[in-house]
Amino acid sequence: MAFWNRWIAIRTEGGSRADLIDRLQAYLKAHGVKSKITFEDHALKRLHILKKDRERVPALLEAFDEEQQ
Repeated sequence: MAFWNRWIAIRTEGGSRADLIDRLQAYLKAHGVKSKITFEDHALKRLHILKKDRERVPALLEAFDEEQQ
């Protein structure tokens, strides 16, 4: 199965906010979610998760965003 058939992008950040992708990846890993980071145009970081996790990730994203504020 190809990379893109198993993974979906959930967030893209660039510039000074690109470090959020690394923190989000660590947060998801701590909650048992596998993820991958890809780079686009050397300026944007995109975080992908496995399609099988797409139902549980929105709640984790919301909790992560609340912690960042």
